[in-house]
Amino acid sequence: MQSYNHSMTQLRLRQPSFLILITFLIGLQLIEPSRVWTILFVALSGMFIAAYLWSWTLGKNLQLRRETRLGWVQVGGQIEERFTLSNASLFPASWIQFNDHSTLPEFNASRSISIGAGYFEQWTVNAVCKQRGLFYLGDANIQTGDPFGIFDVTIHASQRTSILVLPQIATLPELLIAPAGSFGDGRPRRNALEQTIHASSVREYYYGDSTRMIHWPTTARTNKVFVRLMESAPEGDWWILLDLDKKYMLGTGWDAIEEQSVTLAASLANFGLRKRKSVGLITNSKELTWLTPDKGEGQRWEILQGLALAKPSQLDLSTILERTQPSLGRYHSLIVITASTNLDWLKTLIPLSKRGVVPTVMLLDTSTFDNDMSAENTAGILKQRGIACHVIPRGMIQLPKSLPQQRSNWTWRSTPTGEIVPIQN
Repeated sequence: MQSYNHSMTQLRLRQPSFLILITFLIGLQLIEPSRVWTILFVALSGMFIAAYLWSWTLGKNLQLRRETRLGWVQVGGQIEERFTLSNASLFPASWIQFNDHSTLPEFNASRSISIGAGYFEQWTVNAVCKQRGLFYLGDANIQTGDPFGIFDVTIHASQRTSILVLPQIATLPELLIAPAGSFGDGRPRRNALEQTIHASSVREYYYGDSTRMIHWPTTARTNKVFVRLMESAPEGDWWILLDLDKKYMLGTGWDAIEEQSVTLAASLANFGLRKRKSVGLITNSKELTWLTPDKGEGQRWEILQGLALAKPSQLDLSTILERTQPSLGRYHSLIVITASTNLDWLKTLIPLSKRGVVPTVMLLDTSTFDNDMSAENTAGILKQRGIACHVIPRGMIQLPKSLPQQRSNWTWRSTPTGEIVPIQN
């Protein structure tokens, strides 16, 4: 939770004609003295001074307090901010125009109010986060003035708070990821003589067994040569390559290929990490994202943060594959998420599979996004080359479920990881 007050005040003469009128009365009094001019001069001058003091006092004593539950939310989550505008002056603020410049979509805190002397106005603004990215809450202007309309004062609250909206993790249908390992399949194999992960037992040495697998303690104890039996072959890491080539980013809003691709990448990364795999991320976004495979909650946060900030670029899939080729290790699973039906990148992908990198392509079907290019032909070519491919049509990834917005029935709690979650009273 964070709060702050205004930082800069500007006083402006709203009616310059008032000074002209006072100057004109002074001239009339000098040319043709009259009690009428004196009375008018005193009245207008008194009003001018009173208006100035009124506006100046409001500018010094109007105080804004914003309380924001900081942290991060996911698409479909809700953000809440409470505003308190108090008037500590001796004069009422007959009109106040509060203009908020927060960048979070559909977050509208601007309003027109009036506050009596020694009173305050408080309101709360809730918004459902429907778009991922980095946004700011804050940077507001408060405009007020005297009741005569001679002066107005602008209070600029320049402080602002950043909020990161992460992509939602969706429930996916069963999408088989081609596994990689020292045997190329990653599945458990009993009695395997390859050097793998866990030794399950030992047996006597047979001709042709590798001498590297000799179990020396058992050999010394029994005076016979024994070798180790391995329980399972190692499974390779996951590399998720998200293609955000601008040419194929069709649609708008949640249904756009961009958002569907990002959500798919986030969901696959979450699935892999929950399976205790090491997962890495590569994107060809405006700011290239490159996260080497790792495990744990920290890696999950890094991946979601990278996906939240990812934006389409001019870099195509073939180029990013060529750049990443030297860095991909052996026995890794490469998950390519793309909508590209131009198979120029296939000539780079096939050599990777010969190096032990096992690719799986998640191909978004552009024909379901108001485009004539069907993904089925491309998927058929990939499968003919022995590359696993899943066609992702529009609507396979479900819309995020918005959280309830009933302020009286919900409160908010911050989790140890910084996420803001609603708690029903």
